Amino acid sequence: MKFSLHIVFLILLVMAFKGYSQDKLFLKNGTQVKCKIVAISENTISYRDTLPDAVLVTVPKAEVLIAEYKSGGVYIFGNTANQFQVVNNAYNNETREQRKERKMKEWKETEQTLSNNILGFYIPELVLGRFTVSYERLLANKSMGIKIPVSLTYNPLASAESSSNSNSSSTNTTSSSSNAVEPQKGVGFITGIDVNYYHDLKPELKYYFGPRIRYGTDMILGGIEGLTVQLQNGIFRSRGKRFTSTLGVGFGFFKLSEKYSNYPGYEPKQVYPWASFTWRMGFRL
Repeated sequence: MKFSLHIVFLILLVMAFKGYSQDKLFLKNGTQVKCKIVAISENTISYRDTLPDAVLVTVPKAEVLIAEYKSGGVYIFGNTANQFQVVNNAYNNETREQRKERKMKEWKETEQTLSNNILGFYIPELVLGRFTVSYERLLANKSMGIKIPVSLTYNPLASAESSSNSNSSSTNTTSSSSNAVEPQKGVGFITGIDVNYYHDLKPELKYYFGPRIRYGTDMILGGIEGLTVQLQNGIFRSRGKRFTSTLGVGFGFFKLSEKYSNYPGYEPKQVYPWASFTWRMGFRL
């Protein structure tokens, strides 16, 4: 009997320790929630129950009175949803490195709730004769991304040049414009794949690098078809829950398609240096 009482006492002690190590939310309706606080955003608080495989629950911040972390941090929320006051002095004695580590940990917890699917648009490329859309899937806890871009290429100068040539030929049929090289009309397509590796610099900001491969027809360069292989790197920034932006540069080489082997003026076996600059506006799906 005494042995059974020891076991019961030990179980109660473990449960009490477990309950003590949990985060807590005190709601304005008088309810106390023991949980794991995942993120505190501008207007909401997200948390999970302590049970295994618990679903993520999000409540308006206006319904919460106090949020208490197991580390000792206490937040008291005012009547306005986006205002809160830290009443625990535990953070006042933090070093700069400790503060950076805490901020990064809080951001990583928030990042887990964000989507891994990003739809991208490349607006500056429109003036270069490309309409590009990409889909990127983030993997390995958002430390790696596989991106598939598709570009419709065109020559934005083709219509202007052709109209200029037609006007000059109408005034003088013997004009030398008949000998001018006609710009390439129509459209082409370019696709490929990017493999990006992401490294956290600070909350919401990552550095990335990785290979970039493209194959297709570029109409603004005379409708040539070829392969480009580059190593690119740049900066990835998260902007709220939905928006992202990416700025990067790449360096590598370009090789013409073998079908140009019989074209005058082309050397299809020659490899040319190549570079690129990209700016992507992304939307998390």
